[in-house]
Amino acid sequence: MRRLCAQLISWLAVVSFCTVAAAGTPGYIATPDSCCVVDRVFEDTVHLRKVGACSGKPGRAYIETKLKKVKVVVEGALWKETDVEGLTVPDLANTLSNADRLAERMTVPGNRHEKEMTSLAGTLDSYYHSDEFQLRVKSETERIKSEVFGDKISGYYTDKGKEAPKGKLAASERVYVFISSAMPLATIRNYAASVARLGDPNVSLVMRGFVDGMTKIQPTIGFIASVLQRDQACRPQDGDCEMLPAGLVVDPLLFRRYQIDRVPAVVYVRGLKAEDAGLSEGDPKNTTISDHYAAYGDARLEYLLDQIRKESDSDSLAALLATPGDRK
Repeated sequence: MRRLCAQLISWLAVVSFCTVAAAGTPGYIATPDSCCVVDRVFEDTVHLRKVGACSGKPGRAYIETKLKKVKVVVEGALWKETDVEGLTVPDLANTLSNADRLAERMTVPGNRHEKEMTSLAGTLDSYYHSDEFQLRVKSETERIKSEVFGDKISGYYTDKGKEAPKGKLAASERVYVFISSAMPLATIRNYAASVARLGDPNVSLVMRGFVDGMTKIQPTIGFIASVLQRDQACRPQDGDCEMLPAGLVVDPLLFRRYQIDRVPAVVYVRGLKAEDAGLSEGDPKNTTISDHYAAYGDARLEYLLDQIRKESDSDSLAALLATPGDRK
């Protein structure tokens, strides 16, 4: 069946190729490998090129020529002289008819484990959203924060032991600044500085994932430090380095929820309600929103927010942008 389908695809390609090929008699030639396809036909020579993985098994290629014999050159090297096999329309018609008859007799069996898998998926989903599992996630998150960042935890996360600073945005509003470690570091630092100047806890930088994958935490720590460190000349190993008061989170669910396919991107969200503040705000099962607005482009954060303000007519964004500070 697989061979028949491969032949069918090859012959269907013949039909479309005929509209652009040079005039001649349809036919086939032998090729040294099934991965060889026709690159061009010039006079009595057929030039082939290799595409994809080669199997080492002989193949065939379609050409149009009035010659009975042609020379076959594979990627610049002469292979041999070979006969041109004739191709008649009835051959193609019969093959298509046989394929149609075979398709009518074929049936794709249903998944006999469908009910079992559906039940299992429901069980896993319920467990994921259960208090038991979420408590374990929260506990593990705090453990990693403590072990990885140690005394410098306040430089990366809001200290929950202190009252969070008040901002211009309402508790149900968010501004997410989506970035990537692939962006120029200077650009990311500019966004971090802008977030720090705005001074609102509901404005944060968002990364899709960890630098170099989840198995290596050190590259991510180094990246965050290079972004949020106020004095780039400061060496953490020599002493404490002052960090910009800007939140930075790693949350692929936020990227997915707001369909962020390019960065930098800024998203303003209104009417956010969360069932559990400890879970991702990008999980639609945990949070609901009223509406959101997005702006893209490598421009100053204040400029992008102003564009969103004009579209959303948000008084909160107007107040946020009117916050005094260095706007250079």
